[in-house]
Amino acid sequence: MTDASGREAIPQIAAMISAIDICLFSTRGEDGELHARPMSNNGQVEWEGSSWFFAPSDGRLVAELNADPQAVAAYRAEESYDFISISGRATLETDQELKRQYWLPELERWFPNGPEDPNVTLIRLDAEHADWWTGEGDGSADLRQPVTTA
Repeated sequence: MTDASGREAIPQIAAMISAIDICLFSTRGEDGELHARPMSNNGQVEWEGSSWFFAPSDGRLVAELNADPQAVAAYRAEESYDFISISGRATLETDQELKRQYWLPELERWFPNGPEDPNVTLIRLDAEHADWWTGEGDGSADLRQPVTTA
């Protein structure tokens, strides 16, 4: 998985992260320091360059993204030597239909009032760059680049 360098890497990246449940989601705090927290990766969503996460609207993560939307999601597979880091720009989605579309029943553990709760924010991380390391090799892709044709 070392040959793709632009958006053509998306299917390969999608295959890697679909099997990983938890990532570390990092943002910059108001103190300038980087803050990371574990976040559930919705592997049921077909990844096409955007990752989707839920967070409390009144929490530190949402406040940090309001101040600086740049973020990194770092993934590690449990059963193989696969690591991936995806950096990009986060958007706080307010569309209720999107919240219902990406909702999973297991989220009720953290959000018992469901996706309609006003204290539930849906975060979309649009990938701009990815780096990965696997047993077959490593790679890097600028995901802002258009797909190239030979």
